[in-house]
Amino acid sequence: MYNRVGTKKVAIVTTSWDDGHPLDIRLAEILDRYGMAGTFYIPLSYGGFPVMAQEEMRALRAMGMEIGSHTLTHPSLTKLRKHQALHELVESKKMLEDMVGELIVSFCYPAGKFNSMVRSWVIEAGYKLARTTLAFRIDRKFDPFCMPVSLQFFPHAHVVPIRHALKEGNLLGLINWYRLWKMENDLIKLLELLLEYILKNGGVLHIWGHSWEIEKFHLWGVLEEALRCIANLPDVLYLTNSQILDPVQQ
Repeated sequence: MYNRVGTKKVAIVTTSWDDGHPLDIRLAEILDRYGMAGTFYIPLSYGGFPVMAQEEMRALRAMGMEIGSHTLTHPSLTKLRKHQALHELVESKKMLEDMVGELIVSFCYPAGKFNSMVRSWVIEAGYKLARTTLAFRIDRKFDPFCMPVSLQFFPHAHVVPIRHALKEGNLLGLINWYRLWKMENDLIKLLELLLEYILKNGGVLHIWGHSWEIEKFHLWGVLEEALRCIANLPDVLYLTNSQILDPVQQ
């Protein structure tokens, strides 16, 4: 069954952040200050890339953020054999559960790469949700193992999301972007359009990104401006990724 967020026009905002960089703590503190929720997808190792320590993960949880798996080593799961992929999926889940002391139910496909086989392996590994990078989506009804997003928190040129949408077969996202939001790529203007749409029609505004990318491209001020636009609205639910699947939260 696909997720159904009620039948009324429910407006939901959720955020998710990939790669588990230690700067996620700074990001979580900003989200918390604006009353926002986030799901942080953490690999246990990522080559020479820094990842969060156990105490940092627990600090995230203390702020009400969700921890999700991003595999053990951030491989492209579509290039692995089943036993290799299941090792990445199952062991990362177990290790994170040991580290934070609770069930890990959410997963994010590394680099957004997945297919029907990988999807089935995620289910077999015991997750309840898997987030993709299928953009420009505000769906209230979605396959929980192909959870879409609305926008990446990064100022891409127009050609980048078009290329990604075509590569991923995300025709619906392209149509949404063209028809509903006039192919806007300014982050603040696009967020305002997305928010206006879900307030009127219901839906899920899902922002995703990387804290290391926000640091590298000096986007912290833009992030705060964005959060001021969308935070603390009386008719909006601010949820983690997995909370969207929980009818009690609706």
